[in-house]
Amino acid sequence: MKKFLKFCLMSIIIVTLAFITYKVSDKYNLDILKDDIDCTIITKGVENSRAIALDENGIMYIAFDDSIKQIDNDGKEKLIYKDKNLKIEDLAYKDGALYFISDSRLNKFLLSDSTVQVLVDNIPLGGNGIDRKLLITDKESYITIGSVTNSGISEGDDFDRTPIDLTLNGINIDGTGAFKGNGIKSEQGEGIKSSPIGNGTVYKISLESGSLELYACGIRGISGIDINSENNIMAIFSGMKDEGIRPVKRDKDYIYELKKNEWYGFPDFSGGDNISSPRFKGDEIIKPLLKTYPKKSPLGPIYQHTSVDALKELAIDKNGLVFGKDTMVFWDKSENVIGALDKNNVYKKVLKVSNESFVEDIIFNGNEFLILDSGIGCVYNIKAKEGILGFTLPVVVWVFVFLLAFAILMIVVYKMSKKKE
Repeated sequence: MKKFLKFCLMSIIIVTLAFITYKVSDKYNLDILKDDIDCTIITKGVENSRAIALDENGIMYIAFDDSIKQIDNDGKEKLIYKDKNLKIEDLAYKDGALYFISDSRLNKFLLSDSTVQVLVDNIPLGGNGIDRKLLITDKESYITIGSVTNSGISEGDDFDRTPIDLTLNGINIDGTGAFKGNGIKSEQGEGIKSSPIGNGTVYKISLESGSLELYACGIRGISGIDINSENNIMAIFSGMKDEGIRPVKRDKDYIYELKKNEWYGFPDFSGGDNISSPRFKGDEIIKPLLKTYPKKSPLGPIYQHTSVDALKELAIDKNGLVFGKDTMVFWDKSENVIGALDKNNVYKKVLKVSNESFVEDIIFNGNEFLILDSGIGCVYNIKAKEGILGFTLPVVVWVFVFLLAFAILMIVVYKMSKKKE
């Protein structure tokens, strides 16, 4: 009996230490903040990844800077494309082809024969750490291109290209005017001609011909975009920062319903408010860079966040199987949580991610959200709750739980039998 008791005691010690070790070493620590959802790690080993896409069979495609990996439904991985000259920013799938943005090109990769076609060339680079985004739906496709500058004045070699004709106010900061290279001044009333493809824009793309049609402009940068069940495009607009030679104070991130043929005001408006508003004032009122505006009063957002440079990535629950219908899910970098905003503009934190997390992409596949976390190197999902715990534990943890329960049961049985004796 002494041997049995030693076995039970050792079982308890081993299980306890295993749990402690698991908790301390678990870099995939994800804390659910909403009662009715599950979170499960789908795959690991995707550190430094950039984007994720799914085909109609559930096969997953993960983009890295210079390569694309395929992961089938059995978890088997395969490198399907690599080019050391690439710098992939986003990835999307449609009808047997992958589309990805790299440098100045939108490329089409045919899965059937692994050939690559340049669909669009001479696409301007964005700035401010905001990647260009692809939105490819059943009916239409779009590409977003951010501005190079924080608030309209270049501080380096590159500068913003306008997609529409503009007239400047002649404001120069440190010898540089708006839509000019660093050190090039602007004049009062000077006209700036449109570029074939401009910054601060959303373009509609033909996936057959590669032709572009300007959809919206005057946007500092879009850090997340998706379409809802009513075919409305929803997007995260990144606000201007309090930095550089034209700093803007107290700006925020926003969520907009993106409308066709709209000018949203950058660089002289943010969140629907004029840059000369006291809201953005620092030591002095900020002077507008444009003499005339394409639209007198740009549209305002449907949601204003509490901080700037916070909201990243966006996917929408189009059928309401996880959250309410058309609830928007995104990463709030400032609080390191996955947040959800419902149709009534009620914001809730749903998942606390790891301190090492960096969410590069979020997509919705019909019944769950897939989150690509390049910081901890995994893909995890958010779906409607299945288990009584609200999340799925790894198999090894369930083994430990079973052993602990078994050890406790044996001790109880032993004590009860001793009492009867």
